[in-house]
Amino acid sequence: MTLRDRISLTWRYGKVIFLIGAVYNLVCAAFQAGGFSYTFLVDSFIIKAAIIAITVYLVIQVRDRDAIFFYINLGLTRRKLLSSAILIDFLALAILMTIMFFIHG
Repeated sequence: MTLRDRISLTWRYGKVIFLIGAVYNLVCAAFQAGGFSYTFLVDSFIIKAAIIAITVYLVIQVRDRDAIFFYINLGLTRRKLLSSAILIDFLALAILMTIMFFIHG
């Protein structure tokens, strides 16, 4: 399996996590663009952890139980897919907040 295939499957599995995370990231960036605050920077990561926990719980509860066998047959476990989706989402927020820091900080 190539890297491109893994990225495609991660996007396919974590699409809901990425979309909800992108909306939250853009809202945080908009607030930081108004005036940079270190307190809001820390708070945004704490709230992000809570939002991701709720989103992951809902995704696991709503997702079809047989759909995970598609990924398992390809050699990807649910834990790997969730951890890579969460890591990418947190890195996106960190990169966006770093850009806001360099622009307004």
